[in-house]
Amino acid sequence: MPAHSGYRPRSPSFKPREPEGPRVFSVRAIYALFACWTLFSVFVYSHFSQLGDANSYLSGAYDDTGQARTYFITLLATRLMALVHSDLVAHLVYSMFAASGVAYMVKQARVHGRYRWALLAILLCPNFGVWASVIGREALFIGLLGFFMGAVIGYYTQRGFGRLLLALACVGGMVFIRSPYGIGTALFLLMFLVYLWGPRTQLSVGVQFLGFAAVAGFVLFLCWPMLDDYIAGDVLPKAKTFFTINSDTTRLWMNLTTTPQLFKSLWWTLPMALVGPTPGEVASRPLMLPFFLSGVMVLCVLLFSLHVAWRRSPPGLVRKILVLGWMPAMALILVSYVPFGVYNPGSGIRYESCFLLFMILPSMFLSAVTAEEPEAPLVGVIPRGEEWRVLVH
Repeated sequence: MPAHSGYRPRSPSFKPREPEGPRVFSVRAIYALFACWTLFSVFVYSHFSQLGDANSYLSGAYDDTGQARTYFITLLATRLMALVHSDLVAHLVYSMFAASGVAYMVKQARVHGRYRWALLAILLCPNFGVWASVIGREALFIGLLGFFMGAVIGYYTQRGFGRLLLALACVGGMVFIRSPYGIGTALFLLMFLVYLWGPRTQLSVGVQFLGFAAVAGFVLFLCWPMLDDYIAGDVLPKAKTFFTINSDTTRLWMNLTTTPQLFKSLWWTLPMALVGPTPGEVASRPLMLPFFLSGVMVLCVLLFSLHVAWRRSPPGLVRKILVLGWMPAMALILVSYVPFGVYNPGSGIRYESCFLLFMILPSMFLSAVTAEEPEAPLVGVIPRGEEWRVLVH
């Protein structure tokens, strides 16, 4: 070969360039984001809307309450305040606990590639960020939920008795803090373990879904008198009493009094509770516009997660866990949220923040599965002369 041809022989130590792996979600970014939400909540949001329970917990205003969970959180907040002598630092402690739960979930799910966007949509949502980063039940619940989701996902991919104990402990804590949402996560954990430990069946997801629906309908028929008495006699009156307060966001025209009325109106009360303020309420109070946009995004994330669970999950065990475990649990949580979300969208946002992380569980599950088994695993090694090329399709 002539010297002027420009040919340069390859070095014997030449190695082909390896393809870059998918980008993963940074754990440090989670802590930074939660810290930013705390600063925003304390120095910006609190000037336009009160932080509600957070200030009451700090001041010990709930010391005389008869509810053990409220007294417990008040005790934690007042003891923490006596230790750090700073409102901001006290809020940051709660915020970092919530961030630790989310970070643990991210590490166990190995959140990467396109699965990052569902998580990012929730973390950047004001409906989530404001109440996840200040003192209150919400920050504690979100932290426990993050540890729970991480433990379940980690148990699926790697097993480990410690992860199972962590999941059970988190369920207990969530039931204590927010009973309906905690019961929903307990239902998911039960179905998760049934499919992991129970006998294998060749029935399709659709057939099993119909079977479980029939069993659930029969159980509901048997328990209806007790359930009706609890919802109509306790939940609905309590929701109306707690949330029809003297507030600019109170809906005095809303009136849910019976259990059948609650279920028959879900087709419009559930979307309204998730979105929060209506366009008319935003027009009369423009301050609610960011929360209206956030609510629309929450509704879109829910629809996307349903699509992921039903259509994008791989056939087999994963799809059964998501369709027959996550979807019924999510439905239970959403129905229990409606009475508290329709009377006052401002207070409903605080209640909503607790379960928004659970809403993206399908994406987190698929992230963990595809991290273990890449979505495009066809790799061939083709010789060419004395060189090798790795073709990744």
